[in-house]
Parts: sequence; structure tokens; C-alpha cells
Amino acid sequence: MTIAIRETVRTMTGAELIVDVLTQNGFHQVFGVPGRRVLPIYDAIYRAADKIRIVASQNEQGAAFMADGYARARGRSCCLGISGPGLLNMVTGVAASYYDSVPVLVLGGQAQTKSIGKYAIQEATGHGRSPDQLEIFRRITKKATRAQTADDIVPVLTASIEEMFAGRPGPVYIEFPTDILHQEIAPGAYRSSAKPPVSEDASARLEKWPFQALVADLSRAKFPVILVGQGVNASGARDEVKRIAEGLGIPFVTTTLAKGTLPEDSELSLGSCGIWGQPAAKEYLLGPCDAILAFGTTFQELSSYGWRIRNEQILLRVDIDEGELHRNYSGKHSFLGDAKDFLTAFERCLSMDREQTQFPEAKALVATLKSDAGFYATIQHTQEHVRSGLVNPIALVKAISRLTPQDVAIISDVGENGAWSMYLIQREKVGSYVINAGLGTMGHAVAAAVGVSLALPGNKIVSICGDGGFMMNGNEIATAAKYRSDVLWIVFNNGILGTQKHYQRDYLDGRYIASDMPDIDYCEYSESLGVPATRVKTIEEFDVEYKRLLKIKGNHLIEVCVDPNIKPEPCYFY
Repeated sequence: MTIAIRETVRTMTGAELIVDVLTQNGFHQVFGVPGRRVLPIYDAIYRAADKIRIVASQNEQGAAFMADGYARARGRSCCLGISGPGLLNMVTGVAASYYDSVPVLVLGGQAQTKSIGKYAIQEATGHGRSPDQLEIFRRITKKATRAQTADDIVPVLTASIEEMFAGRPGPVYIEFPTDILHQEIAPGAYRSSAKPPVSEDASARLEKWPFQALVADLSRAKFPVILVGQGVNASGARDEVKRIAEGLGIPFVTTTLAKGTLPEDSELSLGSCGIWGQPAAKEYLLGPCDAILAFGTTFQELSSYGWRIRNEQILLRVDIDEGELHRNYSGKHSFLGDAKDFLTAFERCLSMDREQTQFPEAKALVATLKSDAGFYATIQHTQEHVRSGLVNPIALVKAISRLTPQDVAIISDVGENGAWSMYLIQREKVGSYVINAGLGTMGHAVAAAVGVSLALPGNKIVSICGDGGFMMNGNEIATAAKYRSDVLWIVFNNGILGTQKHYQRDYLDGRYIASDMPDIDYCEYSESLGVPATRVKTIEEFDVEYKRLLKIKGNHLIEVCVDPNIKPEPCYFY
């Protein structure tokens, strides 16, 4: 990235300066809902329409989710909210980005400077009973700052953008009192682009790192595995980890967030790990596995099977974030730094022979487990009777996996539909599967898919969600219609909040409360918002309609009437 020095030849307002810095740093779409405190920024975007545009969502949570999806696809995005209720509506979406390390620039309005502490309209400064939005965002972003004057705008913006990409990526927040957006700034020179992230030169530390000790320990293992987390994607280390796995014949497994990083059709692949990962992965990791090489993963509850992985199994941990390097598990060896740097140095220390794998027992066991345990879970309910006019959700997800081209991204919601997608959908490409696995937010996929689509024009995007998740952000399909995205939503309509009702059925003696959905015609609802829709009641109907719609440009919704009695296995904690 070139550091641009801008010479303004005319007086600019603070709002115009913000927009100029945004465009200079690769932000060309801003997601939000307009309001008094930020209208000057909207007006500046209007006057720079050849460089940047607003995507006006129906609700600020939807805007934050769209920005999250856009950033996952393009590496950065921006959302904009008014002070008070607007920014508070964004909190869930921004927290989801923070949990999953997604770089989103969050901009907010604030009461004008002279009114702070006086209960100005939508003031959110923490004075009196007003919410302290700056402190709230400090808890869910890498950095939260208020620009106090117009002169602060450029340095605060560029420093915050730099922080988005420093080390572990993530969202940052900046708020602007309304008066500085109107304030005029005299012509002059300023640095308009953020400095590119400067990676630490780890060569000196890597030269001294005990690779030979690691290799010696690894050579004593019989059933090692490489555990690939999202950090491998963030560092661009996919090729390095693939070469090491294939060269040494070490089986590999990905976390849910890293699904698609390595080819799941490889003979070494155990698929994705975790409570709703592939059964073969669970059998291997919780069984004979005696050495885990973990790259860019935090070992959270889902991926570690409720922390049932044993600490003595962790031979190596590599993470760029010091706060995560020893969380939950320490590992015999560890390295604080970029995964790509470490893997490149590790490769140089290895002797690899594709013809003579060094771990033949591990390779043989993977083949056996895939055959016996079932790689893409063979679940007993698959063959059970399904009531007439309803679709088996497991058969539905298998059809989605089978029919969706690898260059079509699947955005999965959470809930039972997400559980099925995690262990039944096969992906081979980075970015071809997205799920908000950290915070686990229902409704994320409905809106995030719009952001992904706007980030990747010309590409069909598939969004999977349940009826419960759809009702949380289904209004955003109106945004999709307005901005002509290319999303195909698949709504699993079983009339219930499945995870909760099945828990009540199986563990609370059938004491059902608050787990039934209202009877809604999702096709009529979708069409009223400008998106055509189709209802299917058999898997055969779905196959035909899905294949047809994948070839057609434009938004569409398929409502699938699924059997409410079938739940994911395993379920409810390991």
C-alpha cells in the first residue's frame, strides 16, 4: 500500500474529510441507517457518489451484519450509526465481528460538543443516565476513540484503520460529535491513507526457535494431526500448511471458521472438528491422537468438544495473539507470531517424501474412521420415516452440499440448520463457507449474505437459515432487493425454535415454553419485500428448484417445509 499525501485545494468540512479518507483507504460501501447525528456524512457520500455509496439497511443490526459479511469477503468494510439507539442496535453485529476477528470500521455520531452532559437528543456519552457508547464499544472492538475536534479526524481515522489490521484483525470504532462534521477545515496537506500493517521481523526469533526439538517430539508420535484455525487464512498460510501435511503424511482437521481452507476430499482430511464436526474427526482427536499441531485457533468450547481434548496432546501452538496463545491449552511448544512465518521456517527444517509417509498408521486409521464412523455423518434419522409433505432436514443439507458449486459461498446461520451445515456440507475453497461461530448469532446469515453478495458482484451467494433466524433479520431482504444483490435464501421452516424445543422435549420432560414459531407464510412475506419466493415440500422438488435458481441471477427465497421432529446428532453438549 502506498502512503498517499493529499493536498486539499479547497476548504472541506469534517464530514467531507471523513469520506475522502474512507475512499483513499479502500472503503467504497458504507452500511447504515440515516439519522440526524450523521447526516453530514451521508451528504458528503452523496456528493462523492462516483467513489463511494451508502447501503441503507432496514435496521442497524442488519447493517452491522452486512458489513461483517462484506469484510469476510473483501477484507474490510464500514458501517455507520447514529448516536444512542442506532449504535446500540449495532452492538450485536460488531461483537460478532470482534469474536470472529473480522476487520470492520464502525463510525458513529455523537451529540455536539457544547451539549454533552445536558441530555441532548440521542446523547450517549455516559453522562447522567445516557448510555456510554464509547465504553460499550471499547469492550467489543480492538480500539474505540472519539474525535474531539476536526483536526483529530485524519489522525484518528488512519490510526484506527491501522489498528484494524495490526496483529489479530478486528473491528474498531470512532465517534464524531455532530459539530465537527460541519466544521470547515482549511486547505492543506495530510496523510490520507493508513500505513500498511508492519509484520514483526520474526527471523531472529525463528532462527533460535527449537525446531529440531519439535521434529524429534513429532517423530515419536504415531497419530499426529494438524489443526487448522482461522489464523491460517488470515496469514495466507494455506499452501504452506498443505505442503507440510501432504509431505509428512499428517492428517489434518479444520475448525468451523477455517472450513474450506484445506480440501476436504483429501485422503488426509478429517473434515472439521468440534461438537458438530465430522464423526471421524471426533474419534481421532478424542481417541488415539497423541500430537496436535495447532495453528491460529483458540480451542473454544465447540471446537474442543467442551475442552475434552487433553493438554498433553498439544505438541505445538502458534498464534499471533499473545492473549490467546496459552488460553485453555498451553502446548509443549509454542510460538507467538504469524503462522505463515512459522510454517515457512518449519518447512525448511523438514525432510519430506510424498512417496514414503512418515505416519502410515495415522493415514490408515483416517481411512478406517471415514469408512466406519462416516466422514459426512450417516445419521440414523436419515433413513427414518418423514411425515408426508415435509422434508428431512438432513437430506436437505446433503442436497445443498451436493448441488452447490465450490465457487458459490454458503453463508450458514446458527441453530440446528447451522449444526447440520457444519458436519454435512463439504467445502474445498477458502471463503466458500461462512458461519458466525464465535458469538453464535441467530439471523446473522440472513443479512451477512447481502454483504457478501455486494462484495462479490457477479457471484451467487447461498444463505441457509431456520425460520427463527429468518424472522430476526428477514426484513433485510428488502435491502437486498433495493441494491440488487444475488442471494438465494433457503429457509428451513419447521415451525419451532428447534434447538430449544428439542432440549425441552429430551431433557425437560416435554415442558414446552416459548419455542413455537408463529404460522407465517414466508413466501408471501418475501414477495412483499421485493424478493420472489418458492415453497417446496419434497426433496425432489427442492433439487429441481435449487438447480434452476443457481443458474438465475437475482435474489430468490426457497421456503422448505422440514420435519420438526428431527434434530442434529450429537446434540446438547458432546
